[in-house]
Amino acid sequence: MSDRPRTVRRTQSRQEERLHARERQRVREVRARQIRLGAVVGAIVVVLGLIVAGIIASTRALPGKSMPIQGTEHIEKGVVHVPYNSSPPTSGPHWNIGGEGPVPWGIYEVPVANEAQVHNLEHGGIMIQYNCSDCPELKKQLEDFYNRYVPTHRIPLFPSSSKIVVAPYPDMPSRIALTSWGRIDTLDSFDEDRIVKFIEAFRDKSAPEAGRTL
Repeated sequence: MSDRPRTVRRTQSRQEERLHARERQRVREVRARQIRLGAVVGAIVVVLGLIVAGIIASTRALPGKSMPIQGTEHIEKGVVHVPYNSSPPTSGPHWNIGGEGPVPWGIYEVPVANEAQVHNLEHGGIMIQYNCSDCPELKKQLEDFYNRYVPTHRIPLFPSSSKIVVAPYPDMPSRIALTSWGRIDTLDSFDEDRIVKFIEAFRDKSAPEAGRTL
């Protein structure tokens, strides 16, 4: 009896074992890649989750309330536009008229038109407005604050500009309103710490034309 059939069977057996071994190795490599990929994806998900959580936390930590942006359209005086979504406004159609919109920074004895002050906000400004006609003490507190704060908190790029306006605003539900681009905070009484936090969070920041004076 010839040994050839046995030799052929042994050869086939060894080939099958090698094929099985290669297949097992391939499966192990695929699993290893899947594990590595899963680890990478998991790490990315964790990092993204932390970033999102950080953004949410930082947004919640900001003073005031965020308002939907209503655009940056320049309009002429007298043009009818969409109603502002807050009182005072925080964004939306506004004048682009020299000396009238935006208005020079400072303290005002009369209200600043909505369409003018929105342009100040677009430049990164802060509006501090109060609703009362018989409140000389509150008016003095706000004006004294402006006069104390501005000289000691200059804007590096614009040391001669305060980027703050203090003015009366009779048509609003709150006693005091702080506004910046897309943001509003309302107060029932003078609170210097809260006003400072609002200014430091938003003055000359995040507005479409922050970095400009008038």
